[in-house]
Amino acid sequence: MSELEAVRREIEKIDREILSLIDRRIELAGKVLESKKISGAPILDPGQNQVVIDRALNAATELNLDPGSVKAIYEILIKMSIERQEELSGRGKFP
Repeated sequence: MSELEAVRREIEKIDREILSLIDRRIELAGKVLESKKISGAPILDPGQNQVVIDRALNAATELNLDPGSVKAIYEILIKMSIERQEELSGRGKFP
């Protein structure tokens, strides 16, 4: 195996780990929804969304990652979580 192939396999392994973590994160949306139902909180929580983005941007800065790209990734993750909560509540776009 060439060095390039070895690096690509390592990237593939990391990509699978990232996807697994995204899956775990989205599955937690169900627990978040249950807590929101109990407290009467709405699914959309712009304040908490900003807390998550700010936390990610701080970590990105510490890791010397592009904050704009990290923000875009986290906006997608938040959107996925909201969609999952809406789906579980019966208000989702997905059947």
